Amino acid sequence: LNKGFEGIKQIGIIGWGSQAPSQALNLYDSLQEANSDIKIKIGLRPESKSIQKVLDTGVFKKENIGQIDEVLQESDMNLILISDKAQVDNYNRIFNNIRPGTTLGFSHGFLLGHLNNINKKYPKDVNIIMMAPKGMGPSLRKEYLKGGGINSSVSVENDTDGKATDYALSWALGVGSPIIFETTL
Repeated sequence: LNKGFEGIKQIGIIGWGSQAPSQALNLYDSLQEANSDIKIKIGLRPESKSIQKVLDTGVFKKENIGQIDEVLQESDMNLILISDKAQVDNYNRIFNNIRPGTTLGFSHGFLLGHLNNINKKYPKDVNIIMMAPKGMGPSLRKEYLKGGGINSSVSVENDTDGKATDYALSWALGVGSPIIFETTL
């Protein structure tokens, strides 16, 4: 993981829905096991009811939670784990707040379909990757804690720095995927 995530100092998790808790906790545990210095920060709305849920994990503290725009701006890799509707409603906000040269990750390809339908594109100056577990978020965590995992697919839509494939594979390994296969976004 340390080699695969080379250049990443902070991973932003945007949202706290079905996939986010399991992915965040599995990544945290895997990074701890690898003695990594990578920080995880959760991006939420200021009034979000999920703030307490993040704190209730016992792993993440107040300093691990920030407002969405702040987390997008300061993270080297942002995992967009909000609902499909929220992605459609907020893609401009997301694109306007990520730094060039960073990585934007998704757990499915819905937004690409939407962007194609409205004749829009992902930003060209960031890596665009996907890591899609083949199971629900709670199952991802349950299997990880048992020492197993859920298979996942990965894809690279845009590779600006030659590291996008490493980042996608490391994300899959970090959440505990025992088998990883390539697909398209």
